[in-house]
Amino acid sequence: MIRRCLAALIVVLTAGVAAPSATAAPPSKKVSVERVPLADAAPEVPGKGREIRRSKPFAMAALRWNGKNPDLVEVQAQHLDGTWGEWQRLPAVDGQDRGRPGGKQASEAAWLGDSTAIRVRAESGGAPVDAKTVSVLLIDPGAAQAASTAAKPTVISRAEWGADESLRTQCFQQQAVGVEYGDTVRAAIVHHTAGTNDYTAADSARIVRGIYAYHASELQWCDIGYNVLVDKFGQVFEGRYGGLELPVWGAHAQGFNKDTVGVSMLGEFTSVAPSATQLESVAQVLAWKLAGNYRDPSGEVTMVSGYGGSSAKYPLGTSVTLPVIHGHRDVGYTECPGNLAYQELPALRQRVSELMGDWTAGAIYRKWQATGADAGPLGGVYELERDAAGGGRQTTFAAGAKSAYWSPATEASLVEGMIRDKWRELSAEAGPLGYPRTDELSTPDGSGRYNHFAGADGSIYWTPWTGAHEIRGLIKAKWAQLGWENSPLGYPRTDELGTPDGVGRYNHFDRSNGSVYWTPGTGAHEIRGAIKDRWAQLGWERSYLGYPTSDEYSVPGGRRSDFQGGYVVWDAATGSVTDRRY
Repeated sequence: MIRRCLAALIVVLTAGVAAPSATAAPPSKKVSVERVPLADAAPEVPGKGREIRRSKPFAMAALRWNGKNPDLVEVQAQHLDGTWGEWQRLPAVDGQDRGRPGGKQASEAAWLGDSTAIRVRAESGGAPVDAKTVSVLLIDPGAAQAASTAAKPTVISRAEWGADESLRTQCFQQQAVGVEYGDTVRAAIVHHTAGTNDYTAADSARIVRGIYAYHASELQWCDIGYNVLVDKFGQVFEGRYGGLELPVWGAHAQGFNKDTVGVSMLGEFTSVAPSATQLESVAQVLAWKLAGNYRDPSGEVTMVSGYGGSSAKYPLGTSVTLPVIHGHRDVGYTECPGNLAYQELPALRQRVSELMGDWTAGAIYRKWQATGADAGPLGGVYELERDAAGGGRQTTFAAGAKSAYWSPATEASLVEGMIRDKWRELSAEAGPLGYPRTDELSTPDGSGRYNHFAGADGSIYWTPWTGAHEIRGLIKAKWAQLGWENSPLGYPRTDELGTPDGVGRYNHFDRSNGSVYWTPGTGAHEIRGAIKDRWAQLGWERSYLGYPTSDEYSVPGGRRSDFQGGYVVWDAATGSVTDRRY
């Protein structure tokens, strides 16, 4: 039998049947979760289950139990005005693929609104379950806030909806784990959170906070399971920590959390359809994620189940072909995202396609295709394609190891490793080197790697012994004139630097103790070996010699370099070095 998104328990929790106080304490600003054994609730009342009452209000609830899932789990809450809400079914949770093991099963967390009492019904085989095996979690998600007006940014960040990051970091520390990432985003899974659809725009952040606290602390998932959540008013909330641009490994669909994005609509859509505003926001989120990851929203994808849990529809290692946009029920034994939401998936795919436009026209996409797409050396998109400085575009591949950049003036080019690190240190495309104009290439001597860049005729060269260093302009031109890395200078061992007197620029090189110095008045000239040592002893450019005005050149019996105020000669027979004024 297909398991409902929220398991069915028939238990009503009420610590007493007295009328609620008119002066009930207001909700706190911090998320808190109280665990109440069902056995501590008031005795079972036919049709009403067991009841729990509290002086401190709560706004969400969930159940945990030992052993087999009950056939029915339902809750009913008493609001602050004394009225009882509708009964809500709580589906069994289906979340992360791995993590801290435990014998307890759990329901989804349901939004109840501010309440001081709850009734719980939990049944198996038409009879109440053993109350000793069940706990009720009463969640206070903090005080209500004004409805978000954040149209910019489109996504309400974790900080904006009030995530208590200590819940995540403490859980990570306890489990010795951290944020996990997949390789790319290959598909999108649509969910609903279940529970009521009766909430205000101001309630939404509270609901998200409550789900987060429940998933992170009670279920020990260390964070909220979904990557993105969308309410019926179209507000979009950042979900699982780690960056919406990245393939964060969620906890929303056992076996298929890796390389998917889980988008959950706040509400229950078995009998009520999601709002048009909600669906449009879901479409916008998916269009952004799928276009930036080069995925066809109307296509199919073959994935392999990564987990064989009780709620996973496919055993570990099973290869499954699915629509790129599919529902939770397609991979798990659940009704999620509800019949009426599931019926909207064809229209959702069409709308996402419309919003994505001609997403295959980009230069980076074409380069990715030319290298073999997912099967090539780049693999899938890791950090989704997005805008870069000056009207360009950028993305990363190969689990973040390789980046591709394009601008209107340059072709799509790849930059990676220590060369990319150095370029980013120099402010990447917004820095003096601008955009890459070549991929990373091998030097003719086979020892180094390099990229050329569009700005300042710049390049970055790397070897295992020098690391990565930039060289540009007339200094680079002089190095090229001398024979690049095959010259007496070898490879750059510094970036281009400014001289202490503020007039000149220079690079040091790894061979012959060589350097190239430049000033506006002298141009660029190389200097090396014993002649450079003498110049250094005299005080470099602040000595009477000033800056080099020639490269080192041959003279009878030795070598010579000329300077603004004199010259230095090296005697090949004796090794002596002499400096003289003109």
